[in-house]
Amino acid sequence: MPQPRTDSPPRMRWMDLLRGVAVLLVVVLHGSDIPRANGLGVDQWIQLNLYLEPFRMPLLMFLSGTLLPRSLEKSSVIYLWGKFASLIWPLVLWLVGFGVLIYHGGPGELRYWLGGDYLWFLMALTLCYLTGMLLKPLLSRPRLLSALGVVVFLIMVITRHFTQVDDALVTRTLYYGAFFFLGAACMWILQRWARAPWPLIAALAVLMALLAHHGLESREFRAGSLYAVPTAVIGIAVILWVAPRLPAGRFNSFLQWVGRNSIVVYVCHFPIIILIHRGLIEIGVDPVLHVAACTVGGLLLSLLVVWLRPWTRWLYVVPGNRRVSARLAARDRADTDRGTDRMRMS
Repeated sequence: MPQPRTDSPPRMRWMDLLRGVAVLLVVVLHGSDIPRANGLGVDQWIQLNLYLEPFRMPLLMFLSGTLLPRSLEKSSVIYLWGKFASLIWPLVLWLVGFGVLIYHGGPGELRYWLGGDYLWFLMALTLCYLTGMLLKPLLSRPRLLSALGVVVFLIMVITRHFTQVDDALVTRTLYYGAFFFLGAACMWILQRWARAPWPLIAALAVLMALLAHHGLESREFRAGSLYAVPTAVIGIAVILWVAPRLPAGRFNSFLQWVGRNSIVVYVCHFPIIILIHRGLIEIGVDPVLHVAACTVGGLLLSLLVVWLRPWTRWLYVVPGNRRVSARLAARDRADTDRGTDRMRMS
């Protein structure tokens, strides 16, 4: 989840739209899953979420990975500061806040800190960005980045498929993080792929639907194994072709706005749904109404939190970030100028 922007270049706005769709689907998932975990599931909602499982988180990771090439153009100091300011800061802040205020036993458990609870995605994304920085010397050229990205994708997926490690963060990072590097590898061909012939996309869409339907019977075909990869990759390919063709308008702009603030929706939605769920438990309502209230309430209140972001910026970005970033950029320019002067004198 990248640092939100006030606007995006026209050719990138559809990627913001996809981020918005993906993160809202995460809210829909938890709006159903939290009641289901307490015996209040609704079969239709459960089936919908199972059908979407192969695409939801891989798409979020893929979209985050497309930003890696641009991030690697920065100096290591600016790169690391940016990830700390807009990724690690909200991760730690919301992990502590959720553990203390909502999940009261969390801070006392080592597993809570190592696994991240509902914030595992930000932990996995942090590990992916750190890995990307370590590989920076090998990623100086676009073609090399594309080739290496595909190689890392395959290594991570295969490793996850055969690993027996009983650690949710490790296994999730290996599988979903693979799509991060696939996104980095594919960044250079997205515009070309958007011009692919529609009969090819139609055939892929049919195959995607069949594979997703097959995955309803077994999680192994939905996520976490080699068998789930084709469904996710084909689904992402179809989605990337369709997105630029969606008509412009208010709803499109709304989804872009959500996508630019996806970090806000992600960190706040889970505590909100937990509180709604607890309140409904006290009242006692029908499971269908319970799930609907958690889902709709989670969506609306999460969007309210996004709207409040200008007054709560410190919850998502470290205070003083712009000032520190400007100083680091100025220092980089000064170092570059000194290097240029030395070359001219030699």
